[in-house]
Order: sequence, then C-alpha cells, then structure tokens
Amino acid sequence: MHVSETKSGTFDALKVRDFSLLWSGQTVSSMGDGIFTIALALVTLDVDRHPSGIALVFAARAIPSVALALVGGVVVDRVSRRLVMLTSDSIRGAAVGVMALLLARGQLRLWELIVMAAIFGAADSFFGPASTTIVPELLTADQLVAGNALSQMSNQLTQGLLGPAIGGFIVAAIGAAWSFGLDAMSFLVSALCLVALRSRSRPARSTTSPVTDAREGLRYVWTRPYLLYAVMGAALANVFGMAPLTVLLPLFVRETLHASALELGLVYAAGGASGVLASLIVARLGSPRRQITVLWCSYALSGGAIAAIALAPNVLVTGFLVAAEVGFMLYGDVLFFAWMQRIVPHEFLGRVSSLVFLFAWSLGPLGILAGGLAATTIGVRHSILIGGLVSGAVCLGVLFVPGVRDPEREPPTNSPDVA
Repeated sequence: MHVSETKSGTFDALKVRDFSLLWSGQTVSSMGDGIFTIALALVTLDVDRHPSGIALVFAARAIPSVALALVGGVVVDRVSRRLVMLTSDSIRGAAVGVMALLLARGQLRLWELIVMAAIFGAADSFFGPASTTIVPELLTADQLVAGNALSQMSNQLTQGLLGPAIGGFIVAAIGAAWSFGLDAMSFLVSALCLVALRSRSRPARSTTSPVTDAREGLRYVWTRPYLLYAVMGAALANVFGMAPLTVLLPLFVRETLHASALELGLVYAAGGASGVLASLIVARLGSPRRQITVLWCSYALSGGAIAAIALAPNVLVTGFLVAAEVGFMLYGDVLFFAWMQRIVPHEFLGRVSSLVFLFAWSLGPLGILAGGLAATTIGVRHSILIGGLVSGAVCLGVLFVPGVRDPEREPPTNSPDVA
C-alpha cells in the first residue's frame, strides 16, 4: 500500500472512523481510570489505615502486569489486537464492578481489594502492548504522529487531570462506590467502541512457537545497548523514586499535611495538567538533536522534583512540585516511546514494547512495598527525599554508560532483523 508522506494535522487522525472510535472509547475509559486511581487509594486508607495496606493493594495491581508483560507481548504479536483489548476491557470492568458492589454493601475487605487489584493488573499486561500496536493498523504512516499525540494528550487530560479531581469530589460528596461504578461503566463504553470497529486485521500467522517468539523479542532488546541499558536505568529510577511515590504521595497529603480527599485529587490533577502541557510542548518542538541526552536529563529533573516534594510545607507547593515531576517525566516518556516506535519493526513492536515495560517497571512492585515499609520506619518525608535523590542520580548516570547515546551519533535503522 502506498503511504503518503505529507504532513498530517494534529486532529486529522480523528477523521478516520475506526481510530475515532478507538480514541473515543479509550478517552472515556481513561477518565474512569483516573477516577478509580484516586478512589482506590482513599478506599484502601479507610479499610486499612496502615501504610502497608495501601502498599499491598498497589503492589498487587503492579505485580501481575509485570509478571505477564512478556506473555502479553507474545499474544499481541500473534492474535487480533482488537480482541485482546476487548477481552482486557471486559475483565477489568468486571473486577471494578465487583469492588463497587462490595463497597456499596459495606462488605469490602483488604484481601478482596488485593485480589481485585491483581485481576485488574493482569488484564492491564495485555492491554498495554495491544493499544501500542493497533494504531498502525488503523492509520497511515503520515497520521501516526498525530494519532499518538492525541492518545497521549487524552490520557493525561482524563486520567491525570480531570479523572483524579472528579474522583476526589465524588468520594467526598457521595462515596467511593460510585467512583468504582463509573469506572466499570467506562470499560463498557470502551468495549462497545471496540466492537464497532470495522477493522478486523490481525498479525500474520506465526510459524514459530510462542517460546521462540519470546526469545526473539528478548534477543532484540538484549543485543541493542541503547535499549537494554536505558530500560535498566529506568528500572532503578522507578524502584527508588516513582514507584514508592504511588504509596507515599497519598500518605504525605492525607497523613502528613492533613489535607482532604478533594485536595488529594487536586494534587493528582496538577500532575495531569502538567502532563498535558508536556505533551503539547514536545509535539510543538519535535525531537531535539540530542534526543537521548535530553530525555534522560528530563528524567533526572523529575527525580529532583520528587525529592523537593519532601520539603513541601503545604498542599499548594506539593501540587506545584507534583506538576513538575510529572511534566519532566512525561516529556522524557514521549521522546523515548516516539523514538522506540520509529526504530522497532512493527511485527516485533508488541514484544519489544512489553519487554521495555517489563524491564523498566519490573522492580516497581518492590518499590511500592519498600515505600510503605520506609514510611513506617523512617517517615514519609525522609522516604520521599531519599528516593527522589537516588532516582535523579541514576538517570544522570545512565548518560555515562557506554552505548546508551549511540543513536545520537548514528541513528539506528528500522530494519526487520532481530539478530
């Protein structure tokens, strides 16, 4: 098929019926996830006020998505991406719906939260690589940049900005059960949009075993230092800085600053607003000449912002620093994933994207559990300060590892080899 090389406008991708349906369904689902995230933290604190309780729930959500990441990538490269997403939406919607019913009846206990969070995380491990690889099936090459930009901006606007603010308001006004119920309905909307897609494309039939496919994906990443060392650095930065903040931020706002549920939602919303702005900035400026250097410096600044949160005297300053942390992190993420989508062949993109997630976030559950333990032993402020400083130092250190900046000197080509 001939692909036009003309530049596409930011919103031109929405003129494509199937992509518009996909984007609309995911926007609604992302809004529900933003509501769910804030509600899950608040409900867990109500069910079990110990830091270990919220750490266990968030770890239960993260562990399956990490453990099944490679499996998800293999499946996505072998079967219909649309079917994988539809199945994932159905499972996650059902899990959240059960939580809503139990909470409404006053019967939700910590172990049930842990189980439902684990089911949610397992379904997430298949949805991520499927959503990354289905977009090229719906759009032409000249529309991909606009399509990815729309998806990123939508996710930040809903899950990062509006969702947490609305979630905090709903929990404060009418209760957390409604928050879970709205998220369950958002998955239903997403599933209906996926059913309405006319595209039924699927990957070419594989002639090798799933184990061989997995090995090919591993070899691709292992033999490319600019991917391997980058994701190893991201794993360390995540385990010390970003993952513990999942637990430490709600503890800091609610228990240290003694702020309300609504204020916690607004703190999360500040990060979402910053993420939208960062997406707009990188879309406007494009890729810098020293792309790898800039993205890791951006990640390092994100770690510095995490450390500064520990010194925040009130919710207003906390919101500003969370905005800085998210903004720098998202700027780096957009540069990294846009570069990865450019150099990785489409037939391996599912496996490679799942492996990047696996390597970069494999220590995330450990970081979440460590955050809860550290909050109990040395306090929330000290835990945030130390984690942020270590995370920032790791990100700067990655730049000095041999091979990481090679693509800046000689950009790799998008070749189909996996050797």
